[in-house]
Amino acid sequence: MDAGVSKSQEDSFCVGLSASQTRKRLRGYGFGVRRVEAVDRKQAKVVHTATGEHRRELRRLFADVLIPDDTPTEAS
Repeated sequence: MDAGVSKSQEDSFCVGLSASQTRKRLRGYGFGVRRVEAVDRKQAKVVHTATGEHRRELRRLFADVLIPDDTPTEAS
């Protein structure tokens, strides 16, 4: 059985960058990023397990290219 993080503990968001550009921007940071998936051309999905301050820092890193989602997020 996988000793990793369960799917219910993972969160994700989409950015307006290609997957390779997203990985380059993440280089040198951890923030609990599990994987970067290509969604479309010039659009990627960042799947992560970051919580609290790391989650805020991760979103801040992509603030200029974040694609708003329709799901409600935790209250800040």
